[in-house]
Amino acid sequence: MRVLEILLVAFSVLVLMVLLFRNIINRKVGATASIACGLLLAAQLLFEGYRWQMIPTYIVTALLLAVLFRRRKVGHPLRYTILALSIVLLSLSVALSVLLPVFHLPKPSGEFSVGTEMFHFIDADREETFTEQKGDKRELVVQVWYPAAESGRSGEKSAVFPKDRELFQAYMQAYSGYLGLPAPALDYWKYSRANASINADLHPADNPYPVVLLSHGMGVGRILHTSQAEHLASHGYIVFAVDHTYSTVMTSFPDGHVTGFLTEQSQERLFEDSRAILDVWNKDTAFIVDQLEKLHSGAIASKFKGMLDMDNIGMLGHSFGGAAAFEAVYSNPRIKAGVNMDGTLFITKDRDDMKKPFMFMESEDFMHVNEQQAKYRKTPATDAELKELRLTREQFDTILANRESELKLMDRLSQQGYGRTFYIEGAGHYNFTDLQLYSPLIRLTGMTGSMNGARGAEIVNRYVLGFFNQHLRGIESKLLIGPTEDYPEVKYPNSAFQGE
Repeated sequence: MRVLEILLVAFSVLVLMVLLFRNIINRKVGATASIACGLLLAAQLLFEGYRWQMIPTYIVTALLLAVLFRRRKVGHPLRYTILALSIVLLSLSVALSVLLPVFHLPKPSGEFSVGTEMFHFIDADREETFTEQKGDKRELVVQVWYPAAESGRSGEKSAVFPKDRELFQAYMQAYSGYLGLPAPALDYWKYSRANASINADLHPADNPYPVVLLSHGMGVGRILHTSQAEHLASHGYIVFAVDHTYSTVMTSFPDGHVTGFLTEQSQERLFEDSRAILDVWNKDTAFIVDQLEKLHSGAIASKFKGMLDMDNIGMLGHSFGGAAAFEAVYSNPRIKAGVNMDGTLFITKDRDDMKKPFMFMESEDFMHVNEQQAKYRKTPATDAELKELRLTREQFDTILANRESELKLMDRLSQQGYGRTFYIEGAGHYNFTDLQLYSPLIRLTGMTGSMNGARGAEIVNRYVLGFFNQHLRGIESKLLIGPTEDYPEVKYPNSAFQGE
């Protein structure tokens, strides 16, 4: 809960205690208490802002104001009724406020302050394939986070979601559909803050900063990876996160138009569709690297001229973005190393010859799927199991074969000294995003695992930083050697592929 919210609840409890133990409140005390109560309510609404979780407290405050203005003795039945109703309402308000808090992203642990700004790139050489409009070129919104100067033009602090009210409402409408909640239930997200300063000056340095590209999962967007980008930027990286247009829940462009989700990825053609989408995303990544070269050379005017280390580019991705990261690292000679956060690979054939460092960070389900893989390798799935999974036998066999190829590839890369695979005990799929920080109730949906969201974010950020420090900066990370007492949740399986 926020400070004034806590004070408002505490003051309400104090007045309730007075009402309980005194038969009458004299005019002077009642007037003073009512003025204080009204001022505190006004201050909370003015400085912190209304949110629906506090409605029960607002009702109690209004009820107390009405009682305090009374000049007659407050009888026992009325006092006890007010007390009982108020306790229920205040308890409800406190519970809602704690479980659905106004979250702020954790402060980055690095030595640098963080700045952020937006770029809008148009690939004039590429037709948009997700729309049917002729002449529609591929447009991308890219947000960059970077080490910021302490002095000079610092800029205002960024919010997690856009501050423009109409744009914010559009985002809430989109995310409410994704989460299966009414849009007004997410209205309080407007108060959540990030740590970066908008359009701040770049921190001066003698050498260029290493670069990390960041790719989101299917149907969400770059916003869910803000704290990861801020963390890397605070440690001296420049992070470029793309919204893959028409594969996000929503993307807003500088001219005011917005796009939604138009990507087709059917169960019947899962791998064919996924590989086609990967091709588009891979071209997005290649195009962005082209733009980075222009930013670095000054062909595109920006604060980043001469400050991007184009020899040390890494890529980080979650879910489908993790698969995109693997494909981009494999196919693009300008990208040096990469991390896949809990993403299924849809292209494994002829990928054994990759000679670049790559890390697979998996959720706890990784081992469960691994065990199921070994089970079905020995005993085919029954008709009942296929019905429960809503898959035909052909679809199931295709998924099984792809998973087996994926696990074998992980093992081969590990044996060759390029790959590293581990899973995080207690982590679910969305413990690799900021969604785990939004509310402790997220875990009840199954989107995140049993682990605390702050702990999950810490583990992911530490290992991602250690990996890129080692492979983009040449700073060896002890975290990557094997199990550590600091993070016992991180488990290194003897083999990703069980059964060879």
